[in-house]
Amino acid sequence: MRERAAWPLIALSMSAVATAIGATPGPYRLEKTHVDLLFSINHAGFTQKHGSFRDLDATLQYDPHRPDQSQISVTVETASLDTGDGKRDRDVKSPQFLDVEKYPQMRFVSTKVTPGPNGTLLVEGNLTLHGVTKPFTLRTTLNKDAPSPFDKRPTLGFSATGSLRRSDFGISTYLPLIGDEVSIQIDAEFNQKTGG
Repeated sequence: MRERAAWPLIALSMSAVATAIGATPGPYRLEKTHVDLLFSINHAGFTQKHGSFRDLDATLQYDPHRPDQSQISVTVETASLDTGDGKRDRDVKSPQFLDVEKYPQMRFVSTKVTPGPNGTLLVEGNLTLHGVTKPFTLRTTLNKDAPSPFDKRPTLGFSATGSLRRSDFGISTYLPLIGDEVSIQIDAEFNQKTGG
C-alpha cells in the first residue's frame, strides 16, 4: 500500500525532471541526414557482409512522461539498398531476393513499447517485407533527449538493434549457404514536428 501511495509522487518527480531537461511530448519527424539503417548477413561462413538502406522515412509520437505510449512508423524504399557493389546490389534487388519492383517498400509499425532501465525501450511491432507481415522487435536505447544545439528544436537520438530470419518472409535463395539470420542496426535522430 505504501508503494502505491508513493507512485504518484514518483511519477510527478520524473515528469519534472523530464521537463527540466527540455523533453517535449508530441510528434517527431526523422532527420533524414542523420539516420543509418544497416544490416549484416553471413556469407558462406567466411564473413559477415554488411549493407544499408539509404532512403527511409519515419514518424514518431513520443511522450517522455509516458514512453510506453510511444508509437513509431517506418517506411523503407527497398531499391535504396547499398552493399558497396553494383552487381551484388542488382542481384539482391532482383526477384531472387527482395524483388524491389514488386515490393518497393518495407514497413515497420509499432504495437507496444516497454520502457526498461537506463533509457532502454523494447519496441514491438509488425514488419512487412517481401509481401509478408511478421512480428518484429527492436531493442532500443534513447541516447539523448534535448534541444538541438543548432536550431533549438526538441530532438531525440536513438540506437536500436534487431534480427530476423529472411526465410520467414519468403526470401530463401541460397539457403543455407547464405545465412538466414539478418542482423539490423539503426541509429536515428528525430526533430519535433512543426507546421505542415
